[in-house]
Amino acid sequence: MSFHTSCQNIHLIKEDGKTILHAEVRRRNNEVVARTFRLDTHIGNSNGNFQWGGHDFTHSARDIELEQTERGPRLIAFLKGADGQYRELQGLYLADRISNNDGELVYLY
Repeated sequence: MSFHTSCQNIHLIKEDGKTILHAEVRRRNNEVVARTFRLDTHIGNSNGNFQWGGHDFTHSARDIELEQTERGPRLIAFLKGADGQYRELQGLYLADRISNNDGELVYLY
């Protein structure tokens, strides 16, 4: 299930040089629990583009934000390319690889 359909108050937190997704997540029993998901553990930067399966995109990004769309939350930022210059605004739909598993935000491999 796309995690955003069973969550509320979805936003980003920046902590210790990392970007963390925070959400209030609904469990099967309808209990709502606060959860976090370290985006830098699963998202990297490949020559100025977000890359699932990478890591530590935050170190080469600026203006990191979360955009709410009909398709779900979209991570957006300007990322540095291999030449050290920032590319145009990049985006990544988080619901493509993040799911709610009974109140836990999990990465879909």
